Amino acid sequence: MLEQIRLLNRITDELNSDLDLDNMLQRVLNLTVKHLEAADGSILLFDEQRQVTRHILMRQDLTEAGQSHVVGRVLSEGFAGWVVANKQGDIIHDTHEDSRWLMFPDQPYDYRSAIACPLRRRERVLGVLTLVHPVSHSFRTEHLSLLMAIAGQSAIALENAQLFRQTEAERARLLAILNSTQDAVIATNLSDRLLLLNPAAQIAFGIQDEAWLNQPLVDVIQNQALADLWTPSPPRVGEIRLKDGRTLWASVTEVPHVGRVAVLRDISQFKALDEAKSEIITTFTHDLGAPLAVVKGYVELIKMDGPLNRQQMHDLMGITQAADQMKAMVVDLLELGRIEAIEDLRTQELLLSDIVASTVTSFHALAEVKTIDLVMEPCSQSLLIEGNPALLSRALNNLVENAIKYTSPGGRVMVSTSCQQREVVVSVADNGPGISEQDLPRVFEKFFRARRYQDNTGTGLGLAIVKSVVERHHGRVWAESQANQGSTFSIALPLTTFA
Repeated sequence: MLEQIRLLNRITDELNSDLDLDNMLQRVLNLTVKHLEAADGSILLFDEQRQVTRHILMRQDLTEAGQSHVVGRVLSEGFAGWVVANKQGDIIHDTHEDSRWLMFPDQPYDYRSAIACPLRRRERVLGVLTLVHPVSHSFRTEHLSLLMAIAGQSAIALENAQLFRQTEAERARLLAILNSTQDAVIATNLSDRLLLLNPAAQIAFGIQDEAWLNQPLVDVIQNQALADLWTPSPPRVGEIRLKDGRTLWASVTEVPHVGRVAVLRDISQFKALDEAKSEIITTFTHDLGAPLAVVKGYVELIKMDGPLNRQQMHDLMGITQAADQMKAMVVDLLELGRIEAIEDLRTQELLLSDIVASTVTSFHALAEVKTIDLVMEPCSQSLLIEGNPALLSRALNNLVENAIKYTSPGGRVMVSTSCQQREVVVSVADNGPGISEQDLPRVFEKFFRARRYQDNTGTGLGLAIVKSVVERHHGRVWAESQANQGSTFSIALPLTTFA
């Protein structure tokens, strides 16, 4: 028994020394032939559909067609087929007297003893191993027990070899995809150390040194915008400006028990188109103000020309409302254009909590009209930032006004302020209808309005103004929402110090 244990340990070590499947089959066969003192042997390996995927036969003189014929007959009528069907090993003491042993007319040998057992793993037959000897009654029961133990160890090694090949094949496919894509891909572990930088990412950030693996992300890639996306708090999407002037749109995803993966797509062309569109819109809105004033003037003149019936008054009111709505859009467009055109933002040290309190106070009346509970949750600390009070007030006004507008009567709007990792974060949360997952990434786009809000009046520019103001203050803005459960819009601004 001790000798058998030593033998099995040795076989296990030898089998695990090479995970190449072809080498594994030959190693299994050689070891079993040697240790059971057989003359020769064969091995068949199956896939999950019981199709033969690999084989080593005793006969080496057969063509490929001849090998397929022999394998087919052996599995359907022969000893190996019996072993697979019954999932157990057995001994043929004399092949001339056992119908399970097939004799082929042209075979150059006449073996009189045979022993075979299945390679089983978790009730699945991975293959069948057969050994032969030219003398009858050469194999005994203890040989079958030893062969079954060897087959069990071999099945484990074969399964590991198969899993290794599958993993390597999947890894090669994934690596080929990542290396060929034009999008930059970055992956880190749970400690924010780099696991992957595909060629596009290395080119984008000018990384030529190959020693980046397992290095901290912030040490390898010197880009603050990208580092901000790797912070524990949202957002998980944002624009990344490169040194060569290009702009990438980054989306960071958490991978449970692994880390984070970011995909960065070049949107430079879209940014250029957006800037061109902004210039056209700015020029257009400048020229649109005068005609709108003329339209409203003529409406008033018509009213002064003489008595009007009810339908005529209704039509004129419609014209006036449309003109007012167009004027509001012109005002928003001009303001957005001015904000985007600012090169040197005039800032001062201020308490953001004062602006938040002033904003909430100014909307109490509107909230009461809609019977909405408007609540402020201030931070216990006095937080100082560098900012433009007028622009920040406008951004906060837009967020609170939207929350009240899209919250049903009897609802609740919460405005909270907190300090998170050297940033002051202001969040405006409501329990309104929420925003769909499809629309959420686009809510800060110009003129975009979520589908469920399209029945409300508005220019579709309010959140674009918020985004522009926050970005001018080197901050971040994001939205979180679930349909029918409400939305939360947050802005984060760099904290100067504690007052």
